[in-house]
Amino acid sequence: MKDLVARALTEIAAPWTVNIASCLILGFAIGHPAWGAFVALFAGVLPMALIVWGMVRDRIGNHHVTEHSERHGLIGAILVLVLVALVVQLVAQGPKEMIALTCAGLVTLVGIGVWTSGVGVKASVHMGVWCGVVAVLALALSPWWWTGLVLAPAIAWSRMRLKHHTRKEIAVGAVTGLVIAPLTYLAIVNFPY
Repeated sequence: MKDLVARALTEIAAPWTVNIASCLILGFAIGHPAWGAFVALFAGVLPMALIVWGMVRDRIGNHHVTEHSERHGLIGAILVLVLVALVVQLVAQGPKEMIALTCAGLVTLVGIGVWTSGVGVKASVHMGVWCGVVAVLALALSPWWWTGLVLAPAIAWSRMRLKHHTRKEIAVGAVTGLVIAPLTYLAIVNFPY
């Protein structure tokens, strides 16, 4: 039963689903649902398509990419996708809140990549995305979004219960998202352009 609960939490809080939800929520909240859908495509749908493609080609073992060695190239490919989304938004003069959200995700992913490929710690992307998204939505929309951090321990438990991460990897991911994402969001959304 505990494994079933852990699997459910892991799927619900998967980075691609959280990214899609956050983009759509912010897009609707600021009156730009099409931009929210556009960013959701590049932050959630296409990254998951890359993962599935890697699984079909036997380069990725599962959709949570639990093997450390499988993450390096994938992180680079997802960075390219997010950069494309950012460039399109800048050229088309998209809403600054969506641009700031995209930058927050991009810089957080760079941070996760540094931990994963540079330091050798398989930082939890689940925790980085969850904590980062909660912080950004709290800053962008309402402080009530901070209550989403209440679920972080349950998500952390699920990742450890399934033996996908250690406590250290969970902590590194959570802190990376909780620090980098909101600071980046604030810097970009307040940038005079």
